[in-house]
Amino acid sequence: MNRNNEPDRAGATRDERLPPVEAVVIFTRVAETGSFTAAARSMGLPLATVSKRVAELEEHLGVTLIARTTRRSSLTEPGKRFLTHGQLIVDALQRAADEAAQAVAEPSGRLRLTMSTVLVEAGLGRLIARFVAANPKLRCEIDVSDRYVDLVAEGYDLAIRVGRLKDSTLIARKIGSTEASMFAAPSLVAERGLPSDPKALDAYPLIGEQISPSDTQQWLLHHATQKPAKIEFKPRMSANNVRAIAEAIEAGLGIGRLPTFVGRRMAEHGLAVPVLPEWAGPGLDISLVYAAHRGMLPGVRLLIDQLSREAGSLLPGHAALAAR
Repeated sequence: MNRNNEPDRAGATRDERLPPVEAVVIFTRVAETGSFTAAARSMGLPLATVSKRVAELEEHLGVTLIARTTRRSSLTEPGKRFLTHGQLIVDALQRAADEAAQAVAEPSGRLRLTMSTVLVEAGLGRLIARFVAANPKLRCEIDVSDRYVDLVAEGYDLAIRVGRLKDSTLIARKIGSTEASMFAAPSLVAERGLPSDPKALDAYPLIGEQISPSDTQQWLLHHATQKPAKIEFKPRMSANNVRAIAEAIEAGLGIGRLPTFVGRRMAEHGLAVPVLPEWAGPGLDISLVYAAHRGMLPGVRLLIDQLSREAGSLLPGHAALAAR
């Protein structure tokens, strides 16, 4: 039945009754941009075409998707529900187009990504450099920074992040994890010695890992054959940044926890000493973070796939994941 409750033409098959794809794409863009004019401008279409396609979609579905007045347009309840599915359809179409393009097109254009200094030190920078070298038409910009980067607002294609991720509408893909092990400066060990077990940590200054109104923090330490140990302490210093914790350890301010590969590298250079190496904290996830697939350059998708396959193996003490 159509909007006027008249029977559809006889013999129509199910495929013929599916909503027209172009109309779904245009409706989705109107809903995302907030107006017919903005959607027409972004898609390079005449305003009349955009309005007509949305009206045809509403006619096909038999419901009003967008309530229009002389001043504004807004989604109806059916429109909100349809938008959820429309966005999935558009994303799937874009992914299909990207994958088809990858089969015949060499990755090109500019790729912008951001990651922390500790990941560069772990060797991810070399992995990305090899990827760029293998794709000569691709240009890459890497922001090496420990600050939080807003991918959408600042125009980045990809972020590689360590630890707990903020709630976000972005897509996160875990590519591995690393233990959090304890380390201290050689000067602190020379002065106080090494603790014999987790309970002995009470006699040492400890470095916290979070900024909190509370005076106390907790570490949960795991052992291969013993029960977990919970350590409550008032930190001598706290920082929510791996590099800052590493520098506090190096300065002798206390025992701190670091991703194992970071602490081991410091130990190799004589800057830190492992503390109770058989005890480790919960693993820190290493994740790729990026916006929706829609509009993603083939080069970005290829880099995501390569990092998913190879990044975990670069991290000592890691637990790598198979590429998914």
